[in-house]
Amino acid sequence: MKNLVLSLSILLAGFSAISQNNYSIKMSVRTEGLPPEYAAYGEQEIVTYVKGDYTKTEVSSMMFTSTVYSDGKTVTSLTDATGNKSAYKASKEEIEEAQKNNAKPKIEYTTEKKTIAGYECSKAIITGIGKDKKEKVTIAWITDKISANQTLARKANGRMNLGDLKGQPMALEMTMNQNGMDMKVLMTVTEVIIAPLEDSVFTINTEGFNVLTYKEILEQQKNMMQGR
Repeated sequence: MKNLVLSLSILLAGFSAISQNNYSIKMSVRTEGLPPEYAAYGEQEIVTYVKGDYTKTEVSSMMFTSTVYSDGKTVTSLTDATGNKSAYKASKEEIEEAQKNNAKPKIEYTTEKKTIAGYECSKAIITGIGKDKKEKVTIAWITDKISANQTLARKANGRMNLGDLKGQPMALEMTMNQNGMDMKVLMTVTEVIIAPLEDSVFTINTEGFNVLTYKEILEQQKNMMQGR
């Protein structure tokens, strides 16, 4: 069960980077459908810092903390799972090679609207096929008021394929069945902060971490999903 919750957490870790100067964005994540004794493990807080092409995303939960950096050319990810510290660095070329066979999902844009963190958002329905060959449906609430790209960090993660979604997701809703349990993952932006950021925010320090290759980390994640 803990491997299941951790795999859900890793799925979200690279999500929220946006490509504009001097932004911070705060998000909350919760997973519905977990057994009561594991409910708290499905909650996370995410903060992403953005300055030009540089992004830094910090994820905190009861099971792990992670920090993901990207400069538009490479991704560096550091994870501390109950004292087990691992890291990897991947180039844009490595990431694109690993994801080249991923099929793009179908995206349906609707006229339904709602406001999230002060931004008017439109609803989009994203339908794709997961690695288990089953259909996956994700509801995204997006805004065009924040310039956004599908970042390397999200591609490096390899588990959240939003295809060519236009606009910045301000909320995501994903339903899934894992080990016979129906679950729903809800991610929502709670605050967008426009303020100058120092370059030091994006300084990377891998001291104390076991640094793996991107190939090794993908193999680890594959084994984790198979061993749920």
